[in-house]
Amino acid sequence: MSEPSAKDLQALAEMRLQDAVVLLDHKRYSAAYYLAGYSVECGLKAVIALSFRAQVIPDRKFVNSIYSHRLDDLLRPAGLTSKLAERIQASDAFGSNWAIVSQWSEQARYDTFDPFMARELVEAVSHKETGVLPWLKTHW
Repeated sequence: MSEPSAKDLQALAEMRLQDAVVLLDHKRYSAAYYLAGYSVECGLKAVIALSFRAQVIPDRKFVNSIYSHRLDDLLRPAGLTSKLAERIQASDAFGSNWAIVSQWSEQARYDTFDPFMARELVEAVSHKETGVLPWLKTHW
C-alpha cells in the first residue's frame, strides 16, 4: 500500500486496536501500548483523508500539517478540535480517556510500559461508550 485511502486507514485503525488487545492478553505490554495509540493516529488520519476533494490541489500548509504523529496536532486538520471540546464537556469519562490517549507519542515504540499503563491506554482507546476510537468512528 503506497498511499492509504480513508477506508484503508479506517481498517488499519481497527486492526491495530485488535492487535493491541491480543498483545495485551499475551503480556506484550509495550507493543500493546504502542499499537493502541497508533490506532488513534490512523483513525485521525482516516478523518483527514475524507476531507480531500478530487481535482483540487490542497493548501500546502494543510498537507504539511498531516505529516505528524502528534495526536493533538492532527485534530485541527481533521476538523475535530471543537468537536473534541464538546465531547469532553459532555462526558468526564471521555475527557479522562482523551487525557490518557493524548499522552501517547510515536516515541512509545522505543519505551517500555507496564501492564497498568498498557491496559489503561487500550481501554481509553477502545471503551464502547467513552473510548476515543469509537468517537472517531462517528466522524468517518
